[in-house]
Parts: sequence; C-alpha cells; structure tokens
Amino acid sequence: MRNRTRLLLLAVLAVTEIMASGAHASLIDNGNGTIYDSVSDVTWISNGLTFTNDIASNTSTPSANPYTGSLLGAAVTPPLGSTHTIAANDLSYEVSLGRWVGSWWAATAWADGFTSQHGNQSVADWRLPTTSEAQNLITQLNQLGTGRVGAAPPFAFVPPFFWTATLTSDTNVNFANMLAGTIANRTLFDAAAGRPAYSNVMAVVPGNVAPVPLPAAMWLFGSGLVGLGSMARARLRKG
Repeated sequence: MRNRTRLLLLAVLAVTEIMASGAHASLIDNGNGTIYDSVSDVTWISNGLTFTNDIASNTSTPSANPYTGSLLGAAVTPPLGSTHTIAANDLSYEVSLGRWVGSWWAATAWADGFTSQHGNQSVADWRLPTTSEAQNLITQLNQLGTGRVGAAPPFAFVPPFFWTATLTSDTNVNFANMLAGTIANRTLFDAAAGRPAYSNVMAVVPGNVAPVPLPAAMWLFGSGLVGLGSMARARLRKG
C-alpha cells in the first residue's frame, strides 16, 4: 500500500512538473498595458505609441506644432555628450506620418519621468531599454511568428523601430529596427530635415511590476512535496 501511494505521488509530481514547465512563457501579459519579459527580467509598456499619444494629448491643433506639455524645458544628460534641454523642435506633429513624434532626448526625458498605475501599485522607475533588452524582445517576437511589425500579441502595437538607451558616440545611438528584426545605429540629428532624428519609443522598468499568480500546476507540485514530506515523517515514526 505504501509503495502504491509513493508511486502515485511520484507520478503526480512528474505530471505537474511537465505542466508547470510548459506554463512559463517568456512574454507574459500582466494587463494594464504592461508585458513582463522573464528572460530580461523587465516589464515593457505594451503599446509603443504611448509616448506619442501622451504628446498628442497636450495639444488641440497638432499641425501647427503648439506643444505645451511638461517635457518642454526638461534637461536630459545623456551618458555621452553634454546636457540637452528639450525644445519645441524635439516634439512635433509629422503630417507625412499622421502622428506626433519626438527626438531621442524627448524620449529619454519622457521615459525617465513616466509614472503608471498598475493595480494598486504606482510604477515610476521607467527608462529606455538597453540594446540587449531590445534585441531579446526582437528575438521573442520573431519566435511568435508575428512578422515583427503591427499587432504582435501580447503587444498592442510594435512600431517599425524605437530608441534604445545605448549611445555609441556623442552623435549616434542604437535603435531596434522592428521591420528588419535587427539592432541598428543612427545619428541623433537629421541634417537633411534640420532637426533631431525622430522615432517611436518603448520603455521598460526593472523586474515584474505585478507578480503573476502561480499556475495551478505549481500548487499541485507543492501539494505533492507536502505529501512526500508527510510520508517520510510517518516512516520515521514507525521506524
């Protein structure tokens, strides 16, 4: 009888171990617009256009570029180079794109000052992702077979490219090119247009901003361990 019980418990443990290992995904939708990446151990904002949407909410006539939001006048000190103060030409409405865009400096200022409410938790330590974090995201999106661009569940929208926090010189910065599925490098200033180069932005925060509840399989696994412990104690008492 004891052998049969022990074999049954071992079988339950084996099955629940398999179930638990299959339940872990690299990109986990936490809800409230955030995605947890268990590989890089960061939480992403699920919508890459949150930045431009925030800019758009600060103006009623975007084609005239009358941005008056909180980013104007914000000083940003990049890892390389001198301090940059956000000015009007760092944030503008691009008619050809049909949406608002912002420079790398503006993106940095926004990410560093962004605060979000996730359930009962207020999250304020956002930043631009590093090159390695961005590359890991691209790799995972490729594995999802989403074609890298457009709707990419669990992401609401993945833009063609977005800034990383990795400056490679005083004038150049890495960016994640979602269309090509690579990390590339570009200048911070668009000489032809006479203004800073623009792109989308996605932000990350360290760790998981809202721990995901343990899968049911893990509770079963724990119950099995408790059962084995009880059996061991019973055998010791009889011995």
